[in-house]
Amino acid sequence: MTDIPVASPATEAPETSPHGHCENCDAVLHGHYCHDCGQSTHSPVRHVGHAIEEVFESFWHLDGRVFRTLRDLMVPGRAALEYLAGHRARYIPPLRMFVILSVLTFFIGRIMIHIEDEPVVVDAGKESVALAKLDTVEAVEKRRDEMLAEIRKAREEAAADGAALPGVDVVLITAETRIRGEAANRIGQLQRAERRARAKAGAAGDAPPAEAGAPNGAEAATTPAADPATPADAAAATATADAGATEDADAGEDGEFDGPLFAADSEAWKVDENTVNIKSLPAPANAWLNRKFAHMVANFERLEGRPDLYLQAFLGSVPSALFVLVPLFALLLKVAYLFKRRLYLEHLAIALYSHCFLLVSLTVMFLLIGLGDAVATSLPWLSTLTGIAWVLILLWMPVYLLLMQKRVYGQGWPMTLLKYLVIGSIYFWMLTLTATFMFLATMAKTV
Repeated sequence: MTDIPVASPATEAPETSPHGHCENCDAVLHGHYCHDCGQSTHSPVRHVGHAIEEVFESFWHLDGRVFRTLRDLMVPGRAALEYLAGHRARYIPPLRMFVILSVLTFFIGRIMIHIEDEPVVVDAGKESVALAKLDTVEAVEKRRDEMLAEIRKAREEAAADGAALPGVDVVLITAETRIRGEAANRIGQLQRAERRARAKAGAAGDAPPAEAGAPNGAEAATTPAADPATPADAAAATATADAGATEDADAGEDGEFDGPLFAADSEAWKVDENTVNIKSLPAPANAWLNRKFAHMVANFERLEGRPDLYLQAFLGSVPSALFVLVPLFALLLKVAYLFKRRLYLEHLAIALYSHCFLLVSLTVMFLLIGLGDAVATSLPWLSTLTGIAWVLILLWMPVYLLLMQKRVYGQGWPMTLLKYLVIGSIYFWMLTLTATFMFLATMAKTV
């Protein structure tokens, strides 16, 4: 038998590679990535191009998967079905894509969507002061109806002139709500004042005037009292009248506010005088609520008459609302298709891909709206085409979601339509409430 010489570790030549050794774990490299720890051979601190490439790769993986994912996302349900079937390497993970699109979409929206000029100016703050100076309920109701008629006329004129700028109707609805609320507040003040006057008159014990034709003091002297009141009864009656007057006075002075309700200097919005005090909460929690309420009041005063800032604040709050709602939307799908035996995470992937399509559609809509505004004066025909295009995209979005739900879950049309309408209605109200809450939370931040 022939002996085969084996080199000892001390005499064995070290392994070499044209790619060198890994800077992280010192393993021999056989390519542009370390097979042991996975680190790339490209150093972002030595080449600017590699640094930029690393940014895109870390957050987006800008390669063929982006275009493949976006292409299949345009077909209802294709990307979700392929991903759930195990073809994950060819697609961007849905959660990563959703996060990037959420930030990107509304960043573009805040750049492209603006309300530069208000075709209709309604100063509800001045009208609040005007209503607060009226002395009768009839005058308040008359002035309220006149102002509401002006708003209706302004809305009709704006629609006839084609001035359908985003947010204008919101301004009109806000003014209408403020006028109705201010009128109701002033009517309540007048009614409380009338009740207090009657209570004070009753407490003062004003006697009815003597009957005409009777001599002074004659009837009182000759006619005995039919039901003489004892001192105890008189004291009880006086105490009852005083209590009623005090209760009405307290309701008007301590429980309600004098003056206009929606004006910037309204007593109702003075945080120092009207602090939040919830008895079930500890003192630090009430102090925190009062600080947030003070920030909210200051921000609303800063945004007064500037609807563009309202729109920017709202668009900034939508991504946070979506992060909360997508898991809830997946839960709705889980309940609606309980017998499909799909895991919750599968429903979550479906929900993420559906929202990704909506975000891509919104991004295109924002870009079209921005382009249409930019060429509105120089190329009106192009502005009209962009307007038609984003309206068509808006109409396609709910149809896409219906077709995606039908294709992914594979039920018949009657059940699909029923579940689509139920889930859509619930989700609409959830989105409205959550977006409103997030908007108020945004307004409650420090100025």
